[in-house]
Amino acid sequence: MPIEDLSYFQEKEFKRKLALYEQMLQNGQSVYLEADELTDIAEYYQVQDEKEKAMQCIDYALSIHPGSIDPLIFLARQKMFSGDLKGAQTIRDCITDQNDREVIFLNAELLLREDKETEAEEYLAEIAEREEDDKALFAYDTACLFLDYDALEHVAKWGKYALDLEPDNENFLKLKADYLIASNRPQEAITILNNLLDANPYNVNLWNTLGEAYFVNEDYEKTLEAADFALAIDEQDAQALLLKANSQMQQQNFEEAHMLYTRYIEKNKSNELPYLFDGICLSSMELYPEALTQLQKADELSQGHSPEQQHIYSNLSEVYSKLHQEEKALEYVDKIKSIIPDYNTNLYKGHILLENGRKKEGIAYYETYIQDNDDATDAHFLVGMALMDNKSYNEAKKHFLIVQQRDKANNTKDRDVYPYLAYCDVMDDENQDFVNKMKTLCEKVFENPEHMSDDGTPEETAPEEPYNDGPLQDNKSPHLRKGDEPEQKQKARE
Repeated sequence: MPIEDLSYFQEKEFKRKLALYEQMLQNGQSVYLEADELTDIAEYYQVQDEKEKAMQCIDYALSIHPGSIDPLIFLARQKMFSGDLKGAQTIRDCITDQNDREVIFLNAELLLREDKETEAEEYLAEIAEREEDDKALFAYDTACLFLDYDALEHVAKWGKYALDLEPDNENFLKLKADYLIASNRPQEAITILNNLLDANPYNVNLWNTLGEAYFVNEDYEKTLEAADFALAIDEQDAQALLLKANSQMQQQNFEEAHMLYTRYIEKNKSNELPYLFDGICLSSMELYPEALTQLQKADELSQGHSPEQQHIYSNLSEVYSKLHQEEKALEYVDKIKSIIPDYNTNLYKGHILLENGRKKEGIAYYETYIQDNDDATDAHFLVGMALMDNKSYNEAKKHFLIVQQRDKANNTKDRDVYPYLAYCDVMDDENQDFVNKMKTLCEKVFENPEHMSDDGTPEETAPEEPYNDGPLQDNKSPHLRKGDEPEQKQKARE
C-alpha cells in the first residue's frame, strides 16, 4: 500500500531550496540554509537512493550548524535503520538538548526497535504527563509512531486521547481512518474519509487514504478511481501512482502494473517494496532475468528488516529456481527458515528440486513433509498440488486419491479433488478416466449449488496455485501491507 508521503518534496518552496543547494554544489559557492532545511534535502536524496549525496548534505549542515539537532537525528536514525542501535545511541548522546521532541521520539523508537513496546509506552506516557504546550499534538505524534510499528492497541489509546481533545481536527480524524484500515475495518474508515473529503475535496492525501481503504476492502475499481482523483489534483503524486500499480497487480494486469512501478521507481528509489512488487509482476510475465534484478534490489534495500522480508526471500527462491539455479533457490528457502525457525520448508525444497530435474530427491522432501505435518491429509493435498505443478501427474493423482479416501473415512467435508484428478487424467491423455471424473464432478456440482459460478459452470475446473499457505505462495496476489519502513514516515510526525 502507499509508502511515505512524498508530497512535501513537490512543494515549490522545497524545490526552490533544493535548486539553491544544488547550484551551490555546481558553482562551489557557499549558501546559507537552516539545519532543518538541509536535513529535508538530505531526506529527499535518501528517498532518491542517492545516499552519498544525502550524507554530503548532512555533513555540510553540521559544518555550518555544528551540534544542530535535525542533522544529528538524521544520522542517528540512519544508524538505527541499519541495525546499529549502539551507534544511534552514541549520536543521540551527543545532542545537548535531550528534551527536544525529536530526541524523545528517537528514544521511544529505539525501544520499539528492541521489541520493548511496553517500555516505549511507559516512557512516552511519563513525558506526556509533563507536556504543557500541546497535549493533543503529542498524543497524535505518539499514535503515529505506534502505527508505524503496528502496535494497534497503543494507536487506539493515544489516537482517542488526541481526538477527545480536538474532535474536529482533520489530521486526528485521518489518523483514526489509518487505524481502522490497519485494523482491517476499511468500511468504517471509508465513512470517515468521505466526510473529510466533503469538506476538503482537493486533499491528495485524503484521496490516497480512501484508495487504501478500498484496497483493503478488495474493491480495486474504487481504489483506481480514488488514485485517479489524486493524480488529477497532482499528476506527480507518488502515493497515487503506487496505489494504482498495486491495484493493477491485484487484478493480475501485470504489464500495466509493471509500467506503473517503473514510473514510480524512477523518482523513488529508496524503498524495497516497489522493487518486490515489480519483480512479482515480471515473474508472472515469465521475464525471469528482469524479475531477478528487481528482487535483488529489494533484498539489498531491505537489509533483512523489511515487513515483507519473507516474500522477498520466497520470490527470489522461486525466480532462481525458474532460472535453474537451484542451489541459490535453496539458499533463499533457508533464509526464510532463519527468520521463521519453525517453518517447514520441505515442501518448497521438493518443488525446487523437481523443477530442476532432481525428481528422486524432491519426492524425498515431499515424504518428509508429510511425515512432519500434523495434518497428513492436508499435507497429501499440498504435495499433490506441487507434483501437478511440476507435471508429475501420475504421482499427483496418488496423493489426491489418498486425500479422497481419508476424507471419506473420517467423514470430513469432501475437498473436491475431482477437478485435480480430472486435470491430471486429461494431461496424461487418459480420456476415459477424464470423462468419468468430469461426470462425477458435474453430479457433485448439481448436488451442491454453492460450487457453481454466476454463469452456471463449475468454479474449480483448473488447478490452483500450489503454494497457497507458504512462502512460495501465489505471486499473483502477494500480501500487501500498509506499514512500510518507519524511517520513511518521519514527515507524518512533523
